[in-house]
Amino acid sequence: MNRTRSNFLSTAFAMFSLSAVAGELDSFVAASDGATACWSRQYDAAHMTAHPDQKVAAMSLAVTYWDETAINPSQYVFRLQADLRDGTHGTAIGPCSADGNKMWCGVECDGGGVVVSNRSGGDVLIDLEAIGNIAMTSGCAEEILDEGFALQSGRDDKQFLLHALPPRQCIPAQY
Repeated sequence: MNRTRSNFLSTAFAMFSLSAVAGELDSFVAASDGATACWSRQYDAAHMTAHPDQKVAAMSLAVTYWDETAINPSQYVFRLQADLRDGTHGTAIGPCSADGNKMWCGVECDGGGVVVSNRSGGDVLIDLEAIGNIAMTSGCAEEILDEGFALQSGRDDKQFLLHALPPRQCIPAQY
């Protein structure tokens, strides 16, 4: 009888935990399998001239919710792309989790991350300064880490306001 009660409580806790995970970032993207939201910004020449120390010339963010599968728990996944002033392109991919009313998205293997907060009109603010850097790479393997670069917070590379794109323009984030 104790074993049955224990199994029931474990199952109930697991179901509660999954439903909590599934809804914790609904303000960014719906907790529906494959649902994706995305934001982007291309900085114009006038902005780049006014901010000579800004390295990021364009940035985009996609966040996708994936239901639990046999090999993965339910999760939010992000893809952050950055084009630098010098022509360098980079992509960071990894999981996201709730951080109060904000979203933390990070690269595994101590690859840093960003904090994302909602702004009016569906925009988001990417805060690179909060963490300090993010590895612009798609994984942890040594050869993959060597191919990327670290996007670091700098004088004019601290926070980035990105504008919402229509859902039909969003490509799901996967890793």
